[in-house]
Amino acid sequence: MLFMAASGQSGQLAGAVAHLQYREVDFAPLTWEIEVRRGARFTKEPAFSGPGVFRGCFFLGPDTNLFLPFAWDARAQRLYLDLNRNRDLTDDPAGVIVATDRGGELYRGLRLEFPSPEGPYRILVDAHLLGQRETPRVFFCVRSLWEGTVELSGKQWYAAVIGKPDGRLGPATSLEEINSRLILRPWAERDKPCLWWHAKLPYAQNLDLVKLVTSAHRCAGNAEVFDAFNLPAKLFLQDQAYRLDCQVEPRDAPAGLALRSEPVRAVLGRVRVGGDFIRRVVLDGSGSPDQFTAVIDAPGTEVQVPVGVYGRQMVRLQCEGGTNIAIGLGAARLAVAETNVAIFNAGAPLWQTVEVSGGADGIVSLQYRLAKAAGLGFRLALHNEKAPRSW
Repeated sequence: MLFMAASGQSGQLAGAVAHLQYREVDFAPLTWEIEVRRGARFTKEPAFSGPGVFRGCFFLGPDTNLFLPFAWDARAQRLYLDLNRNRDLTDDPAGVIVATDRGGELYRGLRLEFPSPEGPYRILVDAHLLGQRETPRVFFCVRSLWEGTVELSGKQWYAAVIGKPDGRLGPATSLEEINSRLILRPWAERDKPCLWWHAKLPYAQNLDLVKLVTSAHRCAGNAEVFDAFNLPAKLFLQDQAYRLDCQVEPRDAPAGLALRSEPVRAVLGRVRVGGDFIRRVVLDGSGSPDQFTAVIDAPGTEVQVPVGVYGRQMVRLQCEGGTNIAIGLGAARLAVAETNVAIFNAGAPLWQTVEVSGGADGIVSLQYRLAKAAGLGFRLALHNEKAPRSW
């Protein structure tokens, strides 16, 4: 395990607390590209297969102490980790990982340990190394989360927190980043199958940069469970406002997570939601400690949410029976004030277009798009060809 010394002060949680349990899963709810720097030096090394071994460091976050030296023997399909960071690659038995794929690029089962004021916590990742260039590109596929039951607005919900492997566990500081992620589903839907975003850039502002994939492990690219959103400092759910906080619970092995929800007051404004087949709307205001993220299930024509500016919107359209699902993502500013009604056209009907483009090589590409006038781009997440839906 990778371990760095913790710093900071711990505090006591107030309000209702849900105790989420650490669980390792067989899929990757979050995949993220990490920084790699070449040039690590070791005093002792194993017997490599020959020349061409890459020596470097994984840099996991903004804290310069969050790094992990490694050597990649691509010919032998082995990854060597200096878990105790003593520059000796021969004394870490758990740090020798053999590739699980034929191409020698996927290394499963890295258990990373990060500090927190309350104690260390663990994140399980698979490392996907792509060595087509001088310095490999590396993606960490997170295969762990904290999950459990939370009671909000008088109902039971399934909650899961996904930790990004960068040593920061908590709300995002801006909309332009992906940090700890929250999945919040009605308890009856806790075992629904997961679908994934596949993002080409460090963060996805619209669906021009995103496609949906259905395999548990992807090739290169940032990705995540499609119904996850930034863990907010403030949450609005079913007409109730909450302040959220989370702390590591080191009494468990491995450490769990305590998720606190404290009811707070909020000044509300009105939003008129237009369109058909809307199952869920997430108005993401994360990035400001004073801004809420509003989760609205099966919204009516007009809903109330806390006033403020919501810089990202996620929409789930689902026809009856759940056989056809479309997921929308938008980054237009939705301003909600106390004195007027904001308009948010989120549902069907959608525009269906096919864009044709060609290059000098004579290859013609076709791009199918679903869109909404409100600036939302959509992708089909689930499509039943026997019962097609005209969105």
